[in-house]
Formats: sequence, C-alpha cells, structure tokens
Amino acid sequence: MEPKQSFFPKNHNFYQPLNGSGINGVAHSHHAPVITVNDDKVMKNQIKIRLQELEKQNKGLKSKIKQHKSEIAELIAGNKKFISVLAHDLKSPFSSIYSVLGILRECIQENNYDEMEEYIDIASSSSINTTNLIENILAWAQSHSTENRFNPIKVNLANVVGREIENSTLAVKLKKISLSHSIPSRFMVRADLQMIQSIMRNLISNAIKYTNTKGNITISAKESVPFIEVMVKDDGIGISPKDQKKLFNKYPLDKVSGNTNVKGKGLGLLLCREFVILNGGIIWVESQPGKGSSFFFTLPGYE
Repeated sequence: MEPKQSFFPKNHNFYQPLNGSGINGVAHSHHAPVITVNDDKVMKNQIKIRLQELEKQNKGLKSKIKQHKSEIAELIAGNKKFISVLAHDLKSPFSSIYSVLGILRECIQENNYDEMEEYIDIASSSSINTTNLIENILAWAQSHSTENRFNPIKVNLANVVGREIENSTLAVKLKKISLSHSIPSRFMVRADLQMIQSIMRNLISNAIKYTNTKGNITISAKESVPFIEVMVKDDGIGISPKDQKKLFNKYPLDKVSGNTNVKGKGLGLLLCREFVILNGGIIWVESQPGKGSSFFFTLPGYE
C-alpha cells in the first residue's frame, strides 16, 4: 500500500502571487501601491462628501424648477385673463357701434333727424375708445417683443403734447371739454419718441374719459434737474385711495371704479408705467374722489 501524498505541494513557488497580484488584486511587491485602512476611510469620506454635494445641487435644481413652474403658471393665468378682458373690451364697443347703426337706419327711414346727431356721437365715441385700445394692444405686444429696441433721442416735449392734443380733438369735442397745455418749447427730454407718444396719448385719453362734460384738462411741466416733471391734471370724478393702489399693478385688469357709466381696465396705465421706467423716470398719481386727478411722470432732461 502506497503512502498517502501530502495535501500541500512541495513546490514553494506555489505560494507566490500569480502575475504579481495578491489579495484583492493588489500586488505584493515593491512596485505596487499598498492600500491601508486609512486610505480606504479617506476615499469613503470623499465619496460621502461628493454625494452630499450632489444632493444639495439636486435640491437646488428641484427648487428652481418648482419656482419656474410657479412663474410660468402665473404668467399663463395672467395672459388668459388679459386675453379674456381684451376680447370683452373689443366686443363691447363694436356691439355698440352695430346697435347705433341699426338705430340710425330706423331714424333715416322715419325721417327722425333730431336724434341722429346724438347717436352719431355715441358711435364716434365708441370708435375712438376701440382705436385707443387697439393702439395699446399693439404697443403692449411691441414692448414685449424680442425685436423691440429702445431708441432714446432728443425730443421736444411741447411738440409731442401738442400733437396728441390735436389727435384728441374729436373726443374733446364730444364731451365739450377744455384741453390745453403750457409746456415751454425749450423743454427737451432724452427719450424714446414712440414711448413718449404712447404715454401722453394714454394719460390724455384717461383724463378725457374720467372728466365730466364741460370739464377742464391741463398739461404742464417743470424742471427738476436732471429731470423734466410732467403733470396731466383734470377736474373729473377722481380716484379712491383703494383704486389708486391698483393702477400700476402688474396685471391691473380689474375694473377701476369711477362712476357707474365709466369703466377702465388699466392697460394704458400699465404701458405708461413700463415706458416711463424704461426711459429712466417714475410715475405716480394724486387724486381725491370728486375733486379730479393729477398724474405725474418724469423724464431725463436732454443735456
């Protein structure tokens, strides 16, 4: 019977690492790095710190996404309300004009010419309001267009105001209102011409709208270096303190109360505010119910 062979090989090379590798694939030679317990802890700490940083970044991104979603939702809601109000505002004057035309047809058929002038005035007033609204919509769209360019130039303030007063002749005549200005011809401002025209057109239009028949509207200006301060004053129905706070809101689309026959949406005043700020000025109002309103705004004087 042959003696049993030993389980352990006699070849001492059997105990040497294969291809220079040892436990966990790390070479046990003077050429290979040796990972200690401390190195392993450092690596784990670095990974932990990096994961914490990534977690913070992730939370920050989630917060920004949530904020942007809220802003987009607010913008969409505002735009929906804006479009709804504009659609209503455009529908009302066109309906009035359509109704007046029907009445005029009946007046002609019945030879009732005494009432024709009154209804023609109503149709003319509705047409003016519709035109102003459309101009404001176009100005609003242009001001929010990426192609819109701010182009400040030397502007003669008296010429701009005088031109807008001429454009308001029909509306003034319909309400038998006195409209004048006392701005010196030497007053020059540095501003975008189209924006200044829009500001004056809207302030004059509002003053006419909220001034009673045979009322007075005056426009003046004074130097407040380095600005020119403009005032549009009327002796109309005035604005309550509560409504004054709403005039220059971001979405001032709620009806501003004056009397039961006059309503406004504030789009024109919102445009005024944006255009005045773009030109480097400020705008504000002083008013008392039953005692009229004064709208002020400043523009940089031209040096």
